[in-house]
Amino acid sequence: MTKVALETVDAVRRRLTVEVPAGAVSAEIDHAYDHLRRKARVPGFRQGRAPRSVLERLFGDQVRADVYSRLVSESYAEALREQRLDPVSQPDIVTERAEPGEPLRYSATVEVRPSIVASGYSRLAVERPMHAITDDDVERFLERLRLQHAVLVPIADRRVARRGDIATVDYEARIGDRLVGRGEQRMVEVGGEPTDGPGAHLDGVELGVPVQVEVDYPADHANRDLAGQRVSLRVTASALADRELPPLDDALAKRVAECESVVELRQRVREQLIAAAHREADDHVRGALIARLVSSHDFEVPQAMVERRTDTLIEEVLDGMGARRPPASRESDVRSPLRGELQAQAREQVKAGLVLEAIAAQEHLAVDDDELGARIDQLAAAAGKARERVRALYQDSGARAGLRNRLLQERALELVIERAAITDVDPSARSGAASGVAGVTGNG
Repeated sequence: MTKVALETVDAVRRRLTVEVPAGAVSAEIDHAYDHLRRKARVPGFRQGRAPRSVLERLFGDQVRADVYSRLVSESYAEALREQRLDPVSQPDIVTERAEPGEPLRYSATVEVRPSIVASGYSRLAVERPMHAITDDDVERFLERLRLQHAVLVPIADRRVARRGDIATVDYEARIGDRLVGRGEQRMVEVGGEPTDGPGAHLDGVELGVPVQVEVDYPADHANRDLAGQRVSLRVTASALADRELPPLDDALAKRVAECESVVELRQRVREQLIAAAHREADDHVRGALIARLVSSHDFEVPQAMVERRTDTLIEEVLDGMGARRPPASRESDVRSPLRGELQAQAREQVKAGLVLEAIAAQEHLAVDDDELGARIDQLAAAAGKARERVRALYQDSGARAGLRNRLLQERALELVIERAAITDVDPSARSGAASGVAGVTGNG
């Protein structure tokens, strides 16, 4: 009978010491040679008649490797069931003894979820910054709407670009000798900060006259290819146009939003802005409560979980780069620094998930199969043409278990929100009051 001993290495690591009896090892080796004898073709012997001594000489190393690998795999799975361990990492296996005629002995060290007792998650005090939507907010939105539906009118009586013009340009961007950007007949707005793009360098420039500039991009620039780099930019404008904004009238309201009048359009815009403000405020509450939960619980986080979450964040960043995603040959140059930047964020996210799991367990929360199926339906519907691929993904038991766990975390967070002491505040009013106090103090 296989012997299993469990040792607690630290809060998130367990070591299994496993010993498979010599008899079981010998029986597996005998079985392997019996199977090999029937299948192997050995010169000088009819198939199935080669002596074991010959098979051992020709195939012994491979047979032993296969047998010991299979025995480790099977006994490890059995040991996990016996000890009721649910590891979150692949095992680090160290073979201590593996000789014919002897017991197979090895150790397997794995990471597990830490044991957490969640506390202090009821009546957490948090502010909900609710921006009050004003008439000015509505008018600014409507002005952006007019800009989006503006008509470009060519400028025929002027050849010098001015701020606010729409210029048709060709450009090239290089870092040293490496081409990092190119565009032909692109339309850009003239003006802006130096790092905003080609249009930022055209104010006062004549059509057809190339502009050559050097632009230093800050280290925290959103485009990681350009961040911290000096870029040589060559831009030539070939045409200018002006925006002709449509009037804010009932015709525009009907065309862009199927509203009967500007009055109805204003009301719809106000409702949408209020809904967006509510979503932003709710997101802030969620983030603040998660941050409180993470900071108030001190425990070790399994590194394997952090690495997996980091991998996911890296993929999200790369996918978000779209056409700017580097080719596969250069991805490793981007992944390495990204890993360093994102690992702390990944650790906080894993820690938050573990605290929420603990709350769910303590509150006896559950997600039944109907709820799980409903969420899969939502994900499939949102995937559009890829919906069948999504459904196929969640046929896997591991994927379904992961989704069920995420739903449990969501439910636990909803419970924390329901019990929290939430105070609505107007951040603009607060900043105005702070500004007024500062002004009085300064005058004094």
